[in-house]
Amino acid sequence: MARKIIARVMVAILLGILTGYAVGKNLANEAAQGRELTLKAYIDEFDRHKDELSSSEMPMALAIVSGIMVVVVFFGVYELLVFALDKLLQLVDRPTKVVTRPGSPPGW
Repeated sequence: MARKIIARVMVAILLGILTGYAVGKNLANEAAQGRELTLKAYIDEFDRHKDELSSSEMPMALAIVSGIMVVVVFFGVYELLVFALDKLLQLVDRPTKVVTRPGSPPGW
């Protein structure tokens, strides 16, 4: 039981590191784009950006089904990683068995 908890904590930390890295890279990219943006470029792209935002509407039912699928896939991957790491820890943590044979001990 403790091994499975350790596997869950390790997978959660790993996924947290990966998510934090992805968010950090995305924010750094957006900040770099913001530093390079000029008022003229912003005004020139305004109509395209407005059309892009207006055309991205999604029906609520599809949004809910998509959200459910994303959560199920995320937890499925999480549980699969926990299972694999638990099996790996089981191989590493396997105690060595002392083989005893029935009968009297050797006479030496």
